[in-house]
Amino acid sequence: MEDGTALMRYISVTTGDTIGIAVQQSDLPMLQFLVNGELLSEIAIHRFRGTVYPAIYIHEGYTVVGIFKESEFRELSPHARFGPLMAARGII
Repeated sequence: MEDGTALMRYISVTTGDTIGIAVQQSDLPMLQFLVNGELLSEIAIHRFRGTVYPAIYIHEGYTVVGIFKESEFRELSPHARFGPLMAARGII
């Protein structure tokens, strides 16, 4: 569990699908996953601790386009509590 593999999630998609990941960075952090705007509540991750390093695995021959600018999202977050990702910053 220390390497985070227990938190990995499998999402079945087809060509042209849009995968969304909504992050709630609060006292009770949560990750929610969406496919084409539909929430996949059964694979949500609740109350995780520490820094999150997103990763994706795809089979040979497939492509992925990552969109990180909120103005370019096809769907908005499922709730106002879910905001844009913020880079971790150290306290000086």
